[in-house]
Amino acid sequence: MASYDILTQKLDETFMQLLEAGRIPGCGLKVRKDGELIYDKCFGFADLQSRLPVTENTVFPLASMTKPVIAVAVMRLVEDGKLSLDNTLLDFFPEYPEEKRSVTVRHLLNHCSGLGQGDAGDDYFFEHAIAGESLEERINRLGDMPFDYAPGESAQYSPVVGFEILGRIIEIASGMSLANYLQQTIFDPLEMTETGFFQPETDNLAAIYHSENGHLEKVNIDQSPELAFFSLIAANPHYYSGSGGLYSTLRDYDRFTDMLAHRGELHGRRIIRQESVKLLHTPRQLTNAEFVPGAVWGLGYLIFDHPDGKTFFAAPGTYFWSGAFGTHMFVNEERGVCATFMVSMDDLGGGRSPISRQIEKIVFEHIK
Repeated sequence: MASYDILTQKLDETFMQLLEAGRIPGCGLKVRKDGELIYDKCFGFADLQSRLPVTENTVFPLASMTKPVIAVAVMRLVEDGKLSLDNTLLDFFPEYPEEKRSVTVRHLLNHCSGLGQGDAGDDYFFEHAIAGESLEERINRLGDMPFDYAPGESAQYSPVVGFEILGRIIEIASGMSLANYLQQTIFDPLEMTETGFFQPETDNLAAIYHSENGHLEKVNIDQSPELAFFSLIAANPHYYSGSGGLYSTLRDYDRFTDMLAHRGELHGRRIIRQESVKLLHTPRQLTNAEFVPGAVWGLGYLIFDHPDGKTFFAAPGTYFWSGAFGTHMFVNEERGVCATFMVSMDDLGGGRSPISRQIEKIVFEHIK
């Protein structure tokens, strides 16, 4: 077995420096090489006030790290013949206007639908959202949402709308609630026992923090204008948000990431076929628009197609995703490497988090 002492030392030093600088209260990281854990550590606290330590079983809000799970669920339904990537919105929402026939499931996964990918779409979504409603009720009222651009014309990020619609499509195609479908087809088979929607009742929930000049302040979602979207889409026990509603643990999400690294199967339990996993991380960039420099869109994931080696250090072919609070995952099939990172901060920049970049740099410098 190869020695990863230097990798361990570099990662330990990075996290200790972040803790000492008051940049984060705590975090956890698992890194695997060919399925074997080569780094598995947690640091600091999930809640500074109660001195609750971060462990692999601490529950974190995933925010947009929900989206990779939704993408896998869609591919499972495609395999089962219950939907097609070329189905249009009118196949599921016949009451929508004819213009929405131009939007396909593939467009939604590829972030090129033109819905909720600019000010007009986002404004429409939040103006028409009602606290306490169900996913079905909310999506049924999106038929008149304006396009931010024509489907397929560009490829920007749809932070909310695209995957909210996909969540409802999963419900229609499966005949089940989104929560139940994910539970039966992904969470139960992978033994992800602490993953689901809306889990604030647990006494093991990581608080969300903000760092200001080395001082960590706990964030109240309901009182933070920056997090109003998260409160609206996720903090409702009767609303299953496909774009950002899941909570999970390092232990659980590592199993999901490891499943992807094993091309759709973990410990003899197949979640999706190898061909489906390949589709998820096959570059399908339709335009030259880049959401992250050096990365292109797959289906529900970004792929480092041509990282510059100065800002982005992951090996080419690495596919990844992040959450608004700094959580991060990535897989590189060629090197047999995958990683899952958990943290809970509102000021790390989501997918542009410098901590995620540093983890990638260390991992790919020391795993060839």
